[in-house]
Amino acid sequence: MKLRTHLKSQEINKAADTSDQSDDSTNEHNHLQLQCIGKIVSPYTKRMGTPRQGALVPTGKGYVQLEIPIECVEGLELYSHAWVLFSFHANTDMPTAKADRGFKNLTKTKIRPPRGNGIKVGMLATRSPHRPNNIGLSLVKIVGVDKKGKRLHIAALDLVNGTPVYDIKPVVPWDEPGHFDGEKLKVPTWVSQDDELKSVEFSSAAREQMVKLVKDGKLTPAYNKKDGLNDAMKTIQEILAQDPRSSNTNTNKRGSESASKVYSILFASIEVQFRVLLDGVVVENAMDADLSKAEIVDGIPVLGSSSLN
Repeated sequence: MKLRTHLKSQEINKAADTSDQSDDSTNEHNHLQLQCIGKIVSPYTKRMGTPRQGALVPTGKGYVQLEIPIECVEGLELYSHAWVLFSFHANTDMPTAKADRGFKNLTKTKIRPPRGNGIKVGMLATRSPHRPNNIGLSLVKIVGVDKKGKRLHIAALDLVNGTPVYDIKPVVPWDEPGHFDGEKLKVPTWVSQDDELKSVEFSSAAREQMVKLVKDGKLTPAYNKKDGLNDAMKTIQEILAQDPRSSNTNTNKRGSESASKVYSILFASIEVQFRVLLDGVVVENAMDADLSKAEIVDGIPVLGSSSLN
């Protein structure tokens, strides 16, 4: 009788342990270890100036420098677009999950999206990089595969230079909402509003400066010396049309005029200075940022620096 009672007691305890583990954040099934398969090379040197969505800057160029055998992407060039799973490695305020508490210590749960005019929504109701886990999913256009260089060339990207990539998946027709049932995509009004600035023009001085910067190779490898000028200028125009200024203050409200103030973004290794007027943006100067000694800017490797090697 004692042995039977002991065995039954063991079964009960084992079942209880299994039940507890299903809710336990330390359970090995609740954790995922990923290994980087490549890194992004792009002209986006800082978070400010990186497109909030790649499709808004379709001329943006870059590539994934693969760290896996090139055969892994064989056939990917037959697709037009791909999903890229990556890490928001340059975040400065990532929430942390303690092994014994999971995300019970997650206190910041809402954010103000840049286009929300001050409203607060749950972080998972946005495309913000500030999330419980710093994992991102980006839609990119496939340009081609460089087998010799082990590179997947992409366009329309919203990824900063040096971003770790964990997976790449081709986009297929049934990824599109409504492909089977015809149901239209639904989004909040603040997402669908059009707040693009009217125009972006280069001053004559800025245009001459861009010619020299491209000729001197300041935008390589994304934009080459031979025919990269027009593409680089077009990309800068598309970025500035989305108003990359911080929108945390009333003076910088998205789309508002601030003619008296000069703003700047880093694009590759050049600094682009601009003003926001009532009728659009004027690029006043484009200059060499001289970042040869500063290979990391805000946690992001400068384009072409040894930090990616």
